[in-house]
Amino acid sequence: MKNIYLPIENVSDFKCYSVLDRETIRAYVQQPQLDSSSQYVDFFINSHYLQKTGTQSFGNWNSSLPVCLDHNIITTDFYYRNDLDSILIIFLVLFIFIIVLPYKIMSRAFGKWLKI
Repeated sequence: MKNIYLPIENVSDFKCYSVLDRETIRAYVQQPQLDSSSQYVDFFINSHYLQKTGTQSFGNWNSSLPVCLDHNIITTDFYYRNDLDSILIIFLVLFIFIIVLPYKIMSRAFGKWLKI
């Protein structure tokens, strides 16, 4: 069973999680029921977990309720992010520009004082 990372405090903050499409997980604040409205948060998992909130209404005759995922599939563990490689590349580029490049420039300019 594969886990799905969502940037939330606690998995129990939402009553129902459903797959809206291949890039969107919709988390409902209240359990969806017929003839009612439920607030939701859409998590765009392939767009660095951008979020969009809204309200969805469920009618009595023309709506079907979403299929809720098992809460054990949803995780808050950072290692399950699908953009972890992008985060590491950005960290590496920043490290080079903030630490390595200034050190190289300073060691060339003041070489005899910065020898380790």
